[in-house]
Amino acid sequence: MPGIDDERLRRLRLAAQRLTPATAADDARAAARAVVGVQAQDVRAAGLALRSRVPGLRRADVDGSGLIRTWTKRGTLHLIDPCDRPWLHAVMGGRNRARFDAEMRKRGDYDAAAGMLGDLVAVLRDRPLDRAGLLRELAARGHQVLGQRSVNVLMPWVAAQGLVTGLPDGRYQAAEPPPATDPDLALATLARRYLAGYGPASAADLASWSGLALGTARRALDAAGDLEAAGDLLALPGTLDEAPPPAPRALLLAAFDTAMLGYRTRAPLVAPGDDRQVLPGGGMLRPVVLVDGLAAGTWGLGGSRRAVAIEWFRRPAEPPGVLAGLDAERLSVEAFLGS
Repeated sequence: MPGIDDERLRRLRLAAQRLTPATAADDARAAARAVVGVQAQDVRAAGLALRSRVPGLRRADVDGSGLIRTWTKRGTLHLIDPCDRPWLHAVMGGRNRARFDAEMRKRGDYDAAAGMLGDLVAVLRDRPLDRAGLLRELAARGHQVLGQRSVNVLMPWVAAQGLVTGLPDGRYQAAEPPPATDPDLALATLARRYLAGYGPASAADLASWSGLALGTARRALDAAGDLEAAGDLLALPGTLDEAPPPAPRALLLAAFDTAMLGYRTRAPLVAPGDDRQVLPGGGMLRPVVLVDGLAAGTWGLGGSRRAVAIEWFRRPAEPPGVLAGLDAERLSVEAFLGS
């Protein structure tokens, strides 16, 4: 089958991402499950990523969703459906544990961190705490104060051992290690779930999104069963025969949105010449304005009222529907942040 033109690929991916009215998710948990978690080192950005996928979502809906924050793809913090934790851990847990264990040893506080592990879990079993509150409790129990570089890796190190997870509001809680899952089944699940939320996509896209080696990504796709191909892009059966819904006239994506992080490149949602506008450097992926599915600007909050302000790099001609769409998105963002 021949390749897919950019317009159709944009529409297919936005639909898979639950970023069109026709494919929007019913609630925060369904939205997170659809994209196998939203990046969540920034709690507010994670909530806004879910807002883009769930009409009328409020912050309280996220906090009460039952979602958990933990380190998964690329060794980064994500807000995920707890039902996905076992198979994600089976694919990425060993890799993440080795990484964070090495990081803790390199920082020189490994023995001190290991010595406080039992009390750390016990404290969080009593009640959820943010990291600062947890460290105060551990200090009150006589544990050594860790250096700042070690503090920065403490929670991912403990989470990679399966002993804690986070809550949507940024606090942590004790957890039981996830049950064992067959590694081959977990890999196949990864590939099928990725294509469901991001497809059509290539093995290189899966590797970039997951942080796995390209060979492992190919093995996952091979294990996924029958797939459709268009050039080097793969999709679940029936996907390429569907007429995808049109892209929204206007959409405000959160910083670090999965639509921007889910592939080897951000094309065709971002024109190649505009990528530096979205990711100028330093690993900070800006909140993006999509107009008819194509990145046209970035946005932020400004002024005493913390209103949405847009910086255009591809200013639209503002045909009918774009201004109304932007106004609706502004109001939705401001309502979410104010809820």
